[in-house]
Amino acid sequence: MKNISIKYTSIFSFFLLLGITSCDAALDVDLPSNQLSSESVYSTETTAEAAVNGIYQSMVTDFYYNRVHSALGQTADELVPATGIANVYSSNEILETDGTINGNWGELYKTIYNANNVIEGVSKSTSLNAVKSRQWIAEAKFLRAYCYFYLTNLWGNVPLVLTTNIDVSALAPQSSQEDVYAQILLDLTDASKDLPVDYKNYDQERIRATKWAAETLLARVNLYLGRWTEATAHASAVINQTGIYKIITDLGEGNSPFIADSDESILQIPYFNVDYTYEGSSVFTTGGTLLLRKGNSLFETGDARKTNWTVEIRNRAGVFLGIAPYKYQNGFEDSPVERSTPLRLAELYLIRAEARVKSNDITGAQQDINVIRNRALLDDTALTDANQLLDLIALERQREFFAENGHRWLDLKRTGKLDETLSVLSDKIWKSTDSLYPIPEPAIRSNPFLTQNSGY
Repeated sequence: MKNISIKYTSIFSFFLLLGITSCDAALDVDLPSNQLSSESVYSTETTAEAAVNGIYQSMVTDFYYNRVHSALGQTADELVPATGIANVYSSNEILETDGTINGNWGELYKTIYNANNVIEGVSKSTSLNAVKSRQWIAEAKFLRAYCYFYLTNLWGNVPLVLTTNIDVSALAPQSSQEDVYAQILLDLTDASKDLPVDYKNYDQERIRATKWAAETLLARVNLYLGRWTEATAHASAVINQTGIYKIITDLGEGNSPFIADSDESILQIPYFNVDYTYEGSSVFTTGGTLLLRKGNSLFETGDARKTNWTVEIRNRAGVFLGIAPYKYQNGFEDSPVERSTPLRLAELYLIRAEARVKSNDITGAQQDINVIRNRALLDDTALTDANQLLDLIALERQREFFAENGHRWLDLKRTGKLDETLSVLSDKIWKSTDSLYPIPEPAIRSNPFLTQNSGY
């Protein structure tokens, strides 16, 4: 079937060209609100659909399929350069002038701008189908929440921009993390009500948001906020969709969560018009640019994730250097078709396991942990002590999500273990203030209402 992400390429590429080309403004938006929210754009379903697709297309950029894995993995205790030479990310010496950090900030806000544009344009239109309009707004709110989740976790207090009006966004002050999380929860709750419950509207391709993508992110956010009952409920809502989602039980060749439309994938991002991912072709290749810091010691004997998701790296003399992530295995081939996978079912089991431990449901937590361990060909856990189970869940998260979407960095932050974990590593020049990235210097320079994070 024709990939709907490219169905209106010529149309939404025009929107992207208009809406996200500037890198100098504080929030990287450069058009007055009336230019992309005009009646002509949102007068037909074809152009409105193209605008929604444009939000997703704005996520086919370096942060979403590279830096969210590589930069965050290096600032944590997860990834190290195969050369053995530290860089500003692996040593945690990032400067506010760093181009990568500026790019991450800008790409996230560009997606938010496109989402705001759709919300405004569709809401004002009087000619669009009401049901489709609600879905499009829900998609935009979901994607806006997804971006703000990363913005507030990486930078702390950030501008909360809910409009395309440049007069408002250019000088927007920072909002507290509490306020940002409140908006995230509001957007996701609204989105969950109006998003489709399956992928029929998307030609069965898992490349646009459903209700269950919103529920997945709600489960994650509630876990981060320590709301154990809510985290359990949202995770269970997705896990219970057994007709749509299943844990892949065989991680052998040609069967992984990262294959297009796999049973485990909840949301995927295609990489332009090709069948491979940027992760597999350029970031985590058999050449081993980045190695797992803990190497083989991260895994238990017989762990299928080590067998199937890593590759041994040796130098030209044949000397073993370590093991590298190899989850995305299609470099430049036509099959199997792989996609970047920001949300997948395994996370829900480990979210629910942690929330259940916190709620003193030890048996339920064990069952969830064992789903993940058994898939990795490991035995059931016999642990019953709550603290030991939490340590095991943290370890299983590290094993399951290595080099994926910054999970390790965010886990260390939310559990308050950054200092104790990173301060003892000899190649890191660690300060407690490194827990937040520096707000990019161009943003600080262009918006006098922004205050730089401590330590920079």
